[in-house]
Amino acid sequence: LEGVLRNNDVVTSLGGGRFGIALAKTPRMTIETMTQLAARLQDAIAAPIRLGGMRVLVTACIGFALPSRVSENTAEGMIAAAESALIEAQHAGPGSIRAYSQGMRRRAGAPAKLTREVVQALESDQIRPWFQPQISTETGEISGFEALARWSHPEKGLIAPGAFLPAIESAGKHGRLGEVMLFHALSALREWERSGFVIPSVSVNVSPEELRDPGLVDRIRWELDRFDLSPERLTIEILESVVAQSDDDYTTKNISALSHLGCKIDLDDFGTGHASIANIRRFDVHRLKIDRSFITHVDTDREQQNLVSAILSMAERLNLETLGEGVESHGEHAMLAQLGCDHVQGYLIARPMPFAEATRWISARREKQVLLPPIINRHG
Repeated sequence: LEGVLRNNDVVTSLGGGRFGIALAKTPRMTIETMTQLAARLQDAIAAPIRLGGMRVLVTACIGFALPSRVSENTAEGMIAAAESALIEAQHAGPGSIRAYSQGMRRRAGAPAKLTREVVQALESDQIRPWFQPQISTETGEISGFEALARWSHPEKGLIAPGAFLPAIESAGKHGRLGEVMLFHALSALREWERSGFVIPSVSVNVSPEELRDPGLVDRIRWELDRFDLSPERLTIEILESVVAQSDDDYTTKNISALSHLGCKIDLDDFGTGHASIANIRRFDVHRLKIDRSFITHVDTDREQQNLVSAILSMAERLNLETLGEGVESHGEHAMLAQLGCDHVQGYLIARPMPFAEATRWISARREKQVLLPPIINRHG
């Protein structure tokens, strides 16, 4: 960055992978000249880096503020304005540049304090995955774990994702959250393997913003190599709405590349996003995760049974595996197994657990040989 700037310009790290630049006053500081400078900074950042024998490409979003467009013309006001512009750039996608305007702060979706705290939490290891098991309905054995983000706040205790994910979005930190979750999920899988536990796979959720990142596949490949894990041990969960609505080239290329790498693709919350069969085929989906709204009372509600049966029949014709989400009773589990659903996940099996607790749960389950009973009479 300093190689692009003048001697009297100042650059500093703001933490969380962000850098701040204060430009010395110049007579011709316009949106056009600032945009040109931002593009030169991006070119400098984009120079390939060799890391661990791999060629790594870095992209950067840039937000900037001009004094003439900021009402609070103080150092704090200028930084806050530039951060608002940066958030808009991050929302627009990798490599975007945005100039601050007055409407940006009104569009911010989370309180500034919470946004600052969540950025710090990502960098101080307060946000980590908790693990919820997935069980085979045919054998009753563990078929995998889903990694779910949880924030252990030093003062407020455990914070559910619904309370902090809007702040992640406001801060444009979906990518950083994805990095943190992937690292800890693969680390857990490797530790379980070293302890002699057979866990076939771990699932991580990948946001629409991450799917538009051109560096996503290389990052996932690098992490798999770091932990010496084969790609089929990692399941990528994407929302059904992404498949139903996406016409973005990067999204399509990334999902296809991850599938060709060997990762499995799960379609999350299936039944809520109106994905077509053509799109399911186009995105190389491996498994449908049936939304919990279809699972609740499936053992007693005939209409629910008909809906789930229709989904399972379609999946079978397409040679896709299925998983029922939000299973909370033995009756729901038994009905799903009888209808032909391959896996179940929910509070009946276990709530999401931190790594140490999940490890004890696996150990206790193995020692006691605790299995949900397999259903012999599948498909009725």
